[in-house]
Amino acid sequence: MYNLVHLLLTWTLRLGQAAILGTLAIVSFEVIARYIFNSPTQSSLEITEYFLVAMGFLPLAAISRAKGHVAVDLMTAQLPVTGQRVCQVLVLLVTLTFACLVAWFGLDMTWHAYASNTASSSLLSFPMWIAYLGIPLGFFALAVDSIWQLANLLGQKDS
Repeated sequence: MYNLVHLLLTWTLRLGQAAILGTLAIVSFEVIARYIFNSPTQSSLEITEYFLVAMGFLPLAAISRAKGHVAVDLMTAQLPVTGQRVCQVLVLLVTLTFACLVAWFGLDMTWHAYASNTASSSLLSFPMWIAYLGIPLGFFALAVDSIWQLANLLGQKDS
């Protein structure tokens, strides 16, 4: 089971990293096309916006696993170990609930765009379900990681 969770987190992180590299490549190409060849492209802004969604949502679980999200622990650090564990469980439960809600509604939005064959209104006419897919995928991975962290935390023995 650990391997599946690790694989999901790794793939969502790698897709987010690929979106960063894709944005770098497109912006570099656009700068060269615009200022060197005086021939700007029509769709670079749209593509970078889709990559921005992927960069923001896909690596959520990997960042959570690395404890990279903002955390304020001024008060909880003063609590005994049991109190700290209770706070961690509560935070993970809130995270799990929020991640499940966003994944559910994001999947609904993605499915609707797929079923209705929605495409962008630009010349690119990009299928919107692909652009939306990063939202439910990233939050699903966050939900799975929250469950994994909860299971590990609740399985620990008090020191």
